[in-house]
Amino acid sequence: MIVERTEYFAKPGLAEKVLAIRRRASGVRRELGLPGGRIFLRQPGGDPEGPDVAWECEFVDAAAQAADLAARGASPAFEAVRAEMTACLARFGRHVFARDDEPIANGMRPVALDARPIVPREIVVTSAGRALRGYFFSPPGPGPFPCLILNHGSGIDKGSLDVCRPGMAALLMSWGVASFLLHRHGYGNSPGPGWREEVTAEYGTPAYGAQIVARLDRESDDVLAALEPVAALPEVRAGHIGVMGSSFGGTNTLLAASKSSRFTCAVDFAGAAMNWEPVPQLREHMLAAARRLVMPIFFLQAENDYSTGPTRDLAAAAEGPGKVVWSKIFAAFGLTPLEGHLLEGQGSMLWAPDMRRFLERYL
Repeated sequence: MIVERTEYFAKPGLAEKVLAIRRRASGVRRELGLPGGRIFLRQPGGDPEGPDVAWECEFVDAAAQAADLAARGASPAFEAVRAEMTACLARFGRHVFARDDEPIANGMRPVALDARPIVPREIVVTSAGRALRGYFFSPPGPGPFPCLILNHGSGIDKGSLDVCRPGMAALLMSWGVASFLLHRHGYGNSPGPGWREEVTAEYGTPAYGAQIVARLDRESDDVLAALEPVAALPEVRAGHIGVMGSSFGGTNTLLAASKSSRFTCAVDFAGAAMNWEPVPQLREHMLAAARRLVMPIFFLQAENDYSTGPTRDLAAAAEGPGKVVWSKIFAAFGLTPLEGHLLEGQGSMLWAPDMRRFLERYL
């Protein structure tokens, strides 16, 4: 990644005019089909000898930055703005940097995905005698990379064309994180009875609670079965495998993490939010699991989810001496509880900064 930074030192009394011209220059860039870049203003408390205005833009490589310079030079409109700017400046500086993309300690690093196919390879995981299908994504470039085992919710039905969730995988790939989405038994392309075939009692009854606890506990064993096959992949750092999921996937994340210390961290989006108050058996099962956790965990969901109890109560249960527990309830996401419940899949622009910090520290 190449970063170009230009610095503008205004003549006395002309700082506001320099800012206005720089904004117009960015507008001309957009008219030329170039990225507008970002403008920065010197603030009180900074170096009084520093630039009044600065501009930055990122480019995939040096060739892209050179082509951008050439497009500016060939534009009469941009040259006119440049001449006006020059008349207002006491000094000007242009700096070009290559971003330091060396991996951090766990192997994460920024990865450019331009023109890269976001396509997984299928991997078969054996669990309870069943051949389960899963989908592995690895960032381009030299690995090995840390990896997250991803857990889908209840919505990947048998025969679904929503197979591999490439949007989530692409976000993780851009951070230098591999991912493996397993279809647990009875979902998507994996054999076995679906959860509704095994959970047949009336919703909210004690029988329903006993059945859903037993079913999800068995599903979490599928998640554990993926650990060794994923750790054996040459693209994966075997000592840096985390687990993450939303809704039923969040529940499975918590249960699997409570059964194995092999996971370096866990991320639970809204696990059991639909069932938190109506199904006390599941709630108590998850609270007990939270108390057993030994790895760092991040609980998060939207304020307008069906219940925020999973984040509030599970985070409190997981707390303890030497334990690392992050939790965050985001502002309402959409109009309905269902839209709030879909924060993980549809709201990454909101949670990605917090998630990246968590993974950089604990994955």
